Amino acid sequence: MAFTVIYFRYYEMLSRSAFKRLQNEAIVEELVQDVFVNLWVKAAELESDGNVKAYLFATLRNKVLHELRSCMVVAKHARIIAQSDEPYTEDFSEVLQARQMEQKFQLVVKELPPQCREAFTLSRFENLSYKSIAQKMNISVNTVEKHIGKALSIMRQKFKEYDLISVALFAFILMALR
Repeated sequence: MAFTVIYFRYYEMLSRSAFKRLQNEAIVEELVQDVFVNLWVKAAELESDGNVKAYLFATLRNKVLHELRSCMVVAKHARIIAQSDEPYTEDFSEVLQARQMEQKFQLVVKELPPQCREAFTLSRFENLSYKSIAQKMNISVNTVEKHIGKALSIMRQKFKEYDLISVALFAFILMALR
C-alpha cells in the first residue's frame, strides 16, 4: 500500500526530471521503473524515517548519468568507425575458422579425462585458484597442477596446426564470455 502511494506521488516528477536531460520517453520510462524496482528491492535495507524523495531522485540521477555516459561511449565509437578510411568487412573464412576452432575446443574439453576436465573447467571457466579447486575436488594442489598441466598439454597437441597466439586469444575471449 505504501509503495503504491509513493509510486503515484513521485512517478511523474521523476519522469519530468529525467526527460529534461535525456529527451527520450522510452529510456526515461525504463529508468524511472528501474528506480522503483530498486526501491522495492532495497526497501528492507532503507531507514524507515529516511527521506524517500531524496533517495528516489538520487537513484534517478545516478541512472541518468550512467545512461548519458553510455550514450557518449557509443557516440564516440560511432565517430571512430565513421572516420575510418576502410569499410568494415567481415571475412567469412575467418568467421568459419573461429567457429571450427570453438567446436574443436569444446570437443577437446569433453574428451579430457573426467578429473582433468573438471580441474581445467574450474580453473579456466570459473577462475578458481588451484587451492580452491583442490578443496572442491578433495585432492591435493599438486594433483590439480598435474591435471591442468595434462589438459594444457593435450590442448597444445590438438591445436598445433593453429597459430598459438590465435588459440590463446580464442581461449581468452571464450573465458570472458562465460
